[in-house]
Amino acid sequence: MPKSGLAWLVVFLLGGMGSVGVVRAQAPESSLTLELIQRIEQLEQEVRYIRGELEVYRHQVESLQRERSAPDHPAQPAAPLATALPSVAPATEQRVETDQPVSVPSSTGDRPPVIQPTPTAAVGTEQANFDAALREFGEGRHPQAINDFRQFLQMHPASPLASEAQYWLGESYYVVQDYDAARESFINLGVRYPNSERLPDALLRLGYVYEITGDINRAQEVLQKLLHVYPDTQAAGLAKQRLLLLR
Repeated sequence: MPKSGLAWLVVFLLGGMGSVGVVRAQAPESSLTLELIQRIEQLEQEVRYIRGELEVYRHQVESLQRERSAPDHPAQPAAPLATALPSVAPATEQRVETDQPVSVPSSTGDRPPVIQPTPTAAVGTEQANFDAALREFGEGRHPQAINDFRQFLQMHPASPLASEAQYWLGESYYVVQDYDAARESFINLGVRYPNSERLPDALLRLGYVYEITGDINRAQEVLQKLLHVYPDTQAAGLAKQRLLLLR
């Protein structure tokens, strides 16, 4: 419970011991009660926001799983024989001129065909690793999620999912109250992925981290920047409400 909530409870209990105590406690009790209610509402909105993000990812994961389990696309018609086989025109000309049989080397011989790795397989592995880490976060195994997101960023720093992994790494640190690591993660998101769609959310969390760690001025600066740069985002709406509490 926040310190303001504990203070409000102490005032309330002491106020019941005498009429003088009640009169003296009325003003701070009213103010602290309002602040407590506002903070509870803010926390509820944040929880709904995070749950909404997780639901979006669950839907995406389910869609990908359905696509992977669906039958393969119909095979393309075979290429005409003339284009499928290697050209043997020079050998044919030589056979006509010399009237001697010419052996045409096989295009494959006895060697097995070499299968080149496809980018699709690599992308599938990245998606599976990211989904596993996000699942750990969603199910409350935050230390494991931290390990998984860190490993993902080490293995796939240039992945399209890297900025998402960087953001959720910060969220994981935030949940376990490792605020120094959370701050570093959110700052790194802006440094490494300046075009990420997660920047508004990272700024919001960064402002929260500064507030929690006692740097109110820096928290206000970050949240004001969020309102200025990303005014139409959901994160900006939450930042505006938090700024009202920081006045």
